[in-house]
Amino acid sequence: MKNIAANRVQLNRPAYVSYGHNDLDEASVFARDFGLLEAGSIETPVPTRFFRGYGDLPLTYVVEKTASPVFLGVTFEVCSVADLERAEHVPGAKKRESMAHQPGGGERVSINGPESIPFHVIYGHKLVERKEPPPQMHPLNYPAESDENATRKPRRGEMQRPELGPAPIHKLGHCGFAVSDLPNALAFYTTHFNFIPSDKVTHPLKPREQLFIFLHIDKGKAFTDHHSFFLTANLLQPVGVHHAAFELNDFDVQYIAHEFLKKKGYKPHWGIGRHVAGSQIFDYWHDKSGFVLEHYTDGDLVNDETSFKEFNMHDTLTTWGPTMPHLSFMAKLRLALQVILIKLRG
Repeated sequence: MKNIAANRVQLNRPAYVSYGHNDLDEASVFARDFGLLEAGSIETPVPTRFFRGYGDLPLTYVVEKTASPVFLGVTFEVCSVADLERAEHVPGAKKRESMAHQPGGGERVSINGPESIPFHVIYGHKLVERKEPPPQMHPLNYPAESDENATRKPRRGEMQRPELGPAPIHKLGHCGFAVSDLPNALAFYTTHFNFIPSDKVTHPLKPREQLFIFLHIDKGKAFTDHHSFFLTANLLQPVGVHHAAFELNDFDVQYIAHEFLKKKGYKPHWGIGRHVAGSQIFDYWHDKSGFVLEHYTDGDLVNDETSFKEFNMHDTLTTWGPTMPHLSFMAKLRLALQVILIKLRG
């Protein structure tokens, strides 16, 4: 096990996600409305639009022109050129390629992993200056024995009058895949990359079977996001990307974004609520092609001393907020078939 760990590709953080859309103009409008900043575009070899957050990464979100909607992969930043070289030896990996055509440049290795869902790693991309967004809210006032307590009540003579609009996105926080063979996919990603399981969710009828596994990047004693990647069994959705999540500053701007997107006519998926595993306040939306993207804020930070839990799907997945969206007909059918099979094996 020590040799496996030593040879794992050391990921540093999620960098960006890429999607194919048949209408780039429509996809770009959604990206801007969702809170992303334009970072450039190219017309050859494939028409592509690039977007970033206000953090230091040159890219956060990429849309390419394709005949039909398709997920083109998640890209993680690796810690060194040696990790890029290790990635070239991961099963299903291609030789590194120059990304000089996109903002930040660098070199990338593309990996055709389990179930052929695209996964990439990048190194050598040039970071950018943090683009601090304009403040959308003044400081909050809290209860105090005296209104003269400026520490508890720092907002003095200023009103909270936020305007609806896109909430600036800081970074890509996590992305995850729905797979038909979860144990195999989990073994692949934890063997070849420095992912470690965080909290887990088990099957409602088979408590020993894992349905959802959150994975954080192993940084030892250093703290990192509760999950930067996740895997889920395709019980309730087809194989492929599940969703990608983008971090916002706080709950106020998250609700501003929620109301703005609703008024713009976009389709909400689930939210606003607070998750149990990871603790983040979530808000899921569909883009115009049907992909699910999440705004989140206030997520947990973990390290190698953090204890984790195993939840059953019967347990609530939220501390507060709406129930999960109604299942599609095919999802209900898959779940019903699972129940029948379990009873027959009884």
